[in-house]
Amino acid sequence: MVNGIIEIVTRAILSILGLSITYFITISVAYLSKKREALIEKIGVEQYNKTYNIAKSIYFAVEQQFKFIPESAEEKRKLFDEMLLKKIPSLKEEDLYHFREAIVGEINSQIYNSNLLKSANSECEN
Repeated sequence: MVNGIIEIVTRAILSILGLSITYFITISVAYLSKKREALIEKIGVEQYNKTYNIAKSIYFAVEQQFKFIPESAEEKRKLFDEMLLKKIPSLKEEDLYHFREAIVGEINSQIYNSNLLKSANSECEN
């Protein structure tokens, strides 16, 4: 009986967590899309794509450098900003934030859509 209750509560929590993640991703995508459109309008499509690709390369380089260092988010952010500003000195703080968040959003979306985080219980049920 206790195991049944624990299983029901666990499933409920996982369902709520899944819905929360889906909602957060939807809101984040909408927000990032609006920010992206505004920035593209400001600097142009070609320059935006060029900057985005540079930022993405830097992001992966920074992630690789810190892959075995836990709780290093602040150091990674600083290094990303520093490296991107070296490549494109005209960027403002809000631009750095935008590119960082856009890249993280893209990666999180890919992870979510790949079902890597799908629970083992739902795998067994299917």
